[in-house]
Amino acid sequence: MLHQYSLANWMDTRPSTAVAIRAGVTLTADEFIVNVCQWKHTLSQHSGQRWVVYHSDPYEFLSILYALWYLGRTACIPGDNRPATITRLISEADGGVGEMDAGITLDLSKPNTDFAHTYCTNAELANLPPIDSQRVAIELYTSGSSGKPKSFAKTLAQFDSELHSLHTQFPVAEGATVLSTVSHQHLYGLTFRLLRPFSYGQPFLCELCEYTEDIYHFAQQQSQYVLVSSPSHITRVNELLSWSSLEADCLNIFSAAAPLNKADALCMSKLLDAPLWEIYGSSETGVIAWRKQVNNNQDARWRRLPNVTFEIDNQGKVKVCSLFVDKHSPFLSDTLNIHSDGSFELQGRSDNIVKIEGKRVSLNAIAQVLMSHEWVLEAKAFAITRKRTEVASVIMLSKEGEKQLMLAGRAGVIKTLRTLLLSNFETIVVPRRWRFVDTMPYNQQSKVTLTALQALVEQPALLKWPAIKHISKDTLNVTISCTIPRDLVYLDGHFDQAPILPGVAQVHWAQKYADEYFDISGKFSHLEVVKFANVIQPDEDIDLLLAFSPEKQKVTFSYRSEKGVHSSGRICFA
Repeated sequence: MLHQYSLANWMDTRPSTAVAIRAGVTLTADEFIVNVCQWKHTLSQHSGQRWVVYHSDPYEFLSILYALWYLGRTACIPGDNRPATITRLISEADGGVGEMDAGITLDLSKPNTDFAHTYCTNAELANLPPIDSQRVAIELYTSGSSGKPKSFAKTLAQFDSELHSLHTQFPVAEGATVLSTVSHQHLYGLTFRLLRPFSYGQPFLCELCEYTEDIYHFAQQQSQYVLVSSPSHITRVNELLSWSSLEADCLNIFSAAAPLNKADALCMSKLLDAPLWEIYGSSETGVIAWRKQVNNNQDARWRRLPNVTFEIDNQGKVKVCSLFVDKHSPFLSDTLNIHSDGSFELQGRSDNIVKIEGKRVSLNAIAQVLMSHEWVLEAKAFAITRKRTEVASVIMLSKEGEKQLMLAGRAGVIKTLRTLLLSNFETIVVPRRWRFVDTMPYNQQSKVTLTALQALVEQPALLKWPAIKHISKDTLNVTISCTIPRDLVYLDGHFDQAPILPGVAQVHWAQKYADEYFDISGKFSHLEVVKFANVIQPDEDIDLLLAFSPEKQKVTFSYRSEKGVHSSGRICFA
């Protein structure tokens, strides 16, 4: 069994091990110490206790952590580098370090060859005593049920205890390189991709395996490896690759963030000819339990990690107790069915947090960001499950939003709202299904139920406006070139065998566009000389021509296509 090097006194122990592999080059412990000193020197020129840290390279990320710890500072670790995330956290901290706007960084493209002699003298290298393992070393941020991210503090002593417990259950394999599909900015990746191998002298690969082909490619370069992955990657594994031809031995596969489908777990284990261990835990508790699926008719139960115990209140809520959990940690948001032998099954969450492709997100937070936009009056975000779980949103638009829906169309409004969300959330958790409604589906108790929201998403989108291709206009004339969508709500019920656009819808459109583009002082009064000559059918390309007479406060309209005039008339305002 490998020896565990405490995170707090790792530098004092100075193991002669490989720390990481980057672009095929092995980075040694001595090189890591020099890199830490370089970051320590840079950060020492800036005051402040709490620093937001984001860096995509795990080797540089770990170097930054140690530099901050040796300066007696705390690393605040966001789960992503979305602009809104970084801006919010930096406003609450003393600054940012790494890959972010205005963050402190090193020019790694032009390394200072004299640095080791300038700043890392023998005296400097020797002045790296054990770090206080009881002080807060890291603050992690996760989605709170209220929508505001919650922070959780961790000490190095807590991490050391957790790593020891993991090693007891899953002994670290000597000589195996850790490949990962998950980011070290989240607790699972931080623990399994970074701190666990680092603490036991096991090298980690700096490159992230974003695709199945990346795993296959980097595995070919190793003699032995451990895969740290997630359900989103395992469920999409490319089975056509020649996994059996790999000379490298996969010793273990880890998966966390969400329970795996049993068939997917067994398939991945068979492809790599290695045991697959599913990990259950949270940012608040660290690792709680594990399971390994076997080929029978039942899902395997979860089993607690060594030294992890449960406290259960009279309502059945579960609190996790261990040396690596804060004694004030909250009760689990998951509901557990616990058996007499201590094993358990997950029975869903009791809050409004969901996991999408392993990413934890607050549905309340998504709704709040949507409602911050002037186009949105009310928004509901919720999860739906088909082949995989994804987020959907039902939105009631404001008057300005309705106007934009008319002018820019459904696709244009969705694009704008998606852009807003992408400044706050990772792409994978942004809604993929959208419904715009006139009113939310409130029941008799004035509640909006999940069932009612899901029913709305299952229905076809209600389109009320043509798909605009081009608009040309001047002060008194507007030409709107558009296409009539086949799923337009106004076509429903009008001659099912040969649907047509009703005349009342044509007049309604003409009035609404006239109100938008002309300086009309009055309100609708009546129609004059209205004629409907040719029907308008789905998928037809139509030009709507509007001409305004300010003196008479009248708008002449006509719908035309290559077939000729479909309809025409005058709308009078008074």
